[in-house]
Amino acid sequence: MRAAQKWLNDTYTLVPGYVPIAVDGSPGPKTSVALIRALQHELNIEWPSDNFGWGTLAALTEHGPIGPGETNPKLIKIVESGAACRGYDPGGITGVFGTRLTDAVAALMTDAGLAGSIDGTVVPKVCRALLSVDGYLLASGGSPHVREAQRWLNGRYLNRSAFLVLPCDGRRSRDLLTTLTFAVQYEVGLTDAQANGSFGPLTQAGVRANGLIKAGSTGTWVRLFSAALTHYPAAQYFTADFDDALADGTRALQAFCRLTENGEGDFPTWASLLISTGDQARPGTAADTIDAVTPARAQTLLAAGYRTIGRYLTNVEGSSLDKKIKPGELATLTANGLSLFPIFQTAADSAGYFSWAQGYADARAAHDAALGHGIDAGAVIYFAVDYDATDADVTRSVIPHFLGVEAGLRQLGGRYAHGVYGARNVCSRLNASAFTKWSFVSGITSGWTGNVAYPLPANWAFDQISTVDVGAGGGGLEIDKCVLRPGTDAGESAFGSPASTLAGYLDWIDRLHDLALAYGSGDPAELVLEYLRAGRHDNWQSRQLGGGTDAGFLTQVDAAGLARVRAYHDPAAGVDVDVSRFGAAALAALRDPPRAVPGRGDFAGWGGDWIAFYGGWRFGEPATPARDYCAAHLARSDTPGALDLAGLVAGVDAHLAAEQVRGGAGLVDHLRAADRGTRFSGFYRGRFGTDPNAAATAAQSMLTATGDAALTAARDLLLRGLAVTPVAVDEQLRQLCRGFADRLAALAEAEQIRLNRREVP
Repeated sequence: MRAAQKWLNDTYTLVPGYVPIAVDGSPGPKTSVALIRALQHELNIEWPSDNFGWGTLAALTEHGPIGPGETNPKLIKIVESGAACRGYDPGGITGVFGTRLTDAVAALMTDAGLAGSIDGTVVPKVCRALLSVDGYLLASGGSPHVREAQRWLNGRYLNRSAFLVLPCDGRRSRDLLTTLTFAVQYEVGLTDAQANGSFGPLTQAGVRANGLIKAGSTGTWVRLFSAALTHYPAAQYFTADFDDALADGTRALQAFCRLTENGEGDFPTWASLLISTGDQARPGTAADTIDAVTPARAQTLLAAGYRTIGRYLTNVEGSSLDKKIKPGELATLTANGLSLFPIFQTAADSAGYFSWAQGYADARAAHDAALGHGIDAGAVIYFAVDYDATDADVTRSVIPHFLGVEAGLRQLGGRYAHGVYGARNVCSRLNASAFTKWSFVSGITSGWTGNVAYPLPANWAFDQISTVDVGAGGGGLEIDKCVLRPGTDAGESAFGSPASTLAGYLDWIDRLHDLALAYGSGDPAELVLEYLRAGRHDNWQSRQLGGGTDAGFLTQVDAAGLARVRAYHDPAAGVDVDVSRFGAAALAALRDPPRAVPGRGDFAGWGGDWIAFYGGWRFGEPATPARDYCAAHLARSDTPGALDLAGLVAGVDAHLAAEQVRGGAGLVDHLRAADRGTRFSGFYRGRFGTDPNAAATAAQSMLTATGDAALTAARDLLLRGLAVTPVAVDEQLRQLCRGFADRLAALAEAEQIRLNRREVP
């Protein structure tokens, strides 16, 4: 490798456009570019570049294959250098096309699935592969099934004009999906001039006519279908025979994408595999629109089969486009049996828009707008990423932006959850790194890099697939048709609703418990808590800490028609308690018992809100003495906040419930028997031994302790989202934690005073 790099520098340093490379023995993009520019120079290409594009391929094709009869030794040395960079020993940089180089090229071609094309020379497309940074052995994290598909595609289609040698590393990629589309076009009979790698009308017609495969089918179409199916990790299986395993994988894909579950490779399934819109003719029951929904338009939407409608919370400042929800519009939706999913978008159309601070500001603007429209607590607001964000953009700007959204909503008491509108990759990345509840996928933008070669995100709720006009005259409007995934976000169907009474909440818990018993699988208490968590706190991070969810039970509850209770009014504390927050915390506490160092149950309950409270102090009022900040803001009922009284009630009740259930009590029995007038004293005594030092230590440990990798990762993500990492362990932090202990002790003492007064005759 060093010999190749040294030869390149010695030979081409004075050539215009050539940039000398490090002689470090490490292959990489810079060495690849150096090899490409050297080749272009030897081929007398007038305008060299960093890419081995179609112009370079055409020039090399005109020159002919490089082999033992090559008269330019520099071309042979370029091939030898490329082989060395790819890990195939050519026997040195000699300028002679000998046996060692022949064997090296043959080994690469064999690994690439091109054994049938070995002829002792290097043809232009193989030369391009040699000079690339692609791998031809299974990479770490790669799939053997994907690699099999890559090798088979190379072997079958190398001689088609638009086909280039694929890497064979087992990794899914944009190039692989594009190549599969080319392959489908070739198989339906398109000429090289017609094939363009796009799933357009000719290709679709060909798939409808030729692509139906099912049990018993064999051959090329099955191979192509199973190769496309490998893009979904749960269905990786490359084969020429449509057997039971492939049928099962097909049904799994169809269920996930909301297609007819027939286990066959029909047109809608092919379309879902090859383009992000899928089959645009398939029905949708949701839609988003910039047009106000009037009574006439509501009737149009109903008649066309739409039930859940996306509308915008605000207009873009400075824009003449009027797209926000109008006065009386939500009442119109409700009166016509339609529900709402709220969207927040100002600009959000370039990388420059996105930052933590902008996300924080957007969260507050969206919260205020939703509250102004009367949207109930617990709703999911979809924040837009309305451009083709690269993976680097997502890492650098979009994830911090959505962590800012999460922080902004927490600082306002967590009344609303946040989702995302964007390309598949954007949605998947945010699901894993920014606490998004649901994804609204912009599948309609099929050319976006974030949609090509990426599967639907695991938490997709809406998939936007086409723009259509519905109705006419005063009842007509333009909509984006969306597929709604059942069991996700059914939208908001009532507005300004009061919280449930405690009695109504407990009756609802009774019915949930009865359904859990009837379900016949799993622990009833855990099933009930899983259902509670699923209301709004069941995201990727909460599952890392509190375990998985039995989707079958959620489906059973939905099928039973039991309306979800989002909050109940607690008469003892005088606040509305978020039922989903309680469920998430109780489930994590039940599955991960408390420890001396705060654990996952603490984090899912009071601990996560405590971290957010710390962020509110550090980010919002760093000049305020820490203990004073606690006295003014912690566990208050008059102002929503990160750890307001309602949030602490949910966390405390979750701890107490988990302790009782772990001790053998039934969840329903405990919730009915619990003395809510002594919850804080019970928590202070049971969790901290009525010791303020223990409470302060636990509060500090929640911010600083390590040991549980999943908890530490979730905390670091939350702290990053609050823009206050790292945590500085200083006197102010200790005072803040003392403030936590002070407030908890005061709440417990107040309960005891009230209790003593009741006992006085």
